[in-house]
Amino acid sequence: MKRKTPNPAKGPATPLITVRPPKKRGLLRKAARVGATVVAARVAADTGKKGVIGLLAGAGAKRLIMRYPAGALLVTGAYMAGKLYEAKREADRKKALKLLPDKSGEPIPIESARAARKGP
Repeated sequence: MKRKTPNPAKGPATPLITVRPPKKRGLLRKAARVGATVVAARVAADTGKKGVIGLLAGAGAKRLIMRYPAGALLVTGAYMAGKLYEAKREADRKKALKLLPDKSGEPIPIESARAARKGP
């Protein structure tokens, strides 16, 4: 029995490769990418290093955010907790100083005001 071979002039009966149009990215994916970029840039800036370490920290944070939903919660939550902790420390530091309110600008420490009042 002879085997049928496809006619090369007509082309193969079925295509060897199926061609699909590229997937369109959704709005949620675009928003996630923008958010990941913002958080990664802030993480890189908050490392205190402008060089390679900051770049690696930001790139790692972005990769973690984009790849794993739990990673997004972890990185963003840790970043926000760090910011809240720093703000609380700053508020506590300002509260611990004994300052006189001054309408001209920064508050004046009480000790320096007393020293200026006594004179040299």
